Amino acid sequence: MKRGILFFGITLILLSCSLQQTVSEHFEGKLIYSIESPGNIPDEKDSINYQVVYAKDSMLRIDSYTPIGKQIYIKHIPKNRAYILMDLGMQKVAIQTIPDTLEDSNRYIFEKKSGKKNFAGIKAKNIKVTDTHIDTTIIMNYAPEISSKYSTALKGIPGLPVKYSIYSNDMWISYRLITFEERPLNIDLFGIPSDHKIITLDEFIELLQEQ
Repeated sequence: MKRGILFFGITLILLSCSLQQTVSEHFEGKLIYSIESPGNIPDEKDSINYQVVYAKDSMLRIDSYTPIGKQIYIKHIPKNRAYILMDLGMQKVAIQTIPDTLEDSNRYIFEKKSGKKNFAGIKAKNIKVTDTHIDTTIIMNYAPEISSKYSTALKGIPGLPVKYSIYSNDMWISYRLITFEERPLNIDLFGIPSDHKIITLDEFIELLQEQ
């Protein structure tokens, strides 16, 4: 059971790690998204229903919460170098990933859609998004002034996604921006702690099989 939850958590992070640079390339601040899915019962006090994103120019960090604990994704955007930090109990690891090759770049088709909405004080445009893997079209929202490289979803969208949905593991997972803070951040947020061992994804899988 624990191994299955670990794989599910890793899959959610990796499926969403296709990033494309657009518009403003210099943003610094903190974003919080609420998360809804059939697997989660909405609860304002439960951290599993939230995702926290930190952005600092060319650096990105995403804190995700799962039933087995916190997972941290960090990326140096120009170098396309990323790691997922996890505490496995017996040791802490930084799993190497190559995010921009994990998602089919042709999965999503975007079409203009009239209308705007406000999320966390940010004006967001409507956009039609077709997921070609399941032949489904949904109206989503994005902020055109902020680069999509500071998000973790929908490769090719022309700005920061602020209300969107991703189909993964046979269910829809919906994200909505609820907090937007543009402010300086400590660079240490984006580093690998000294107590974490850097391993490959294959080595991580081997660790799970040994448990």
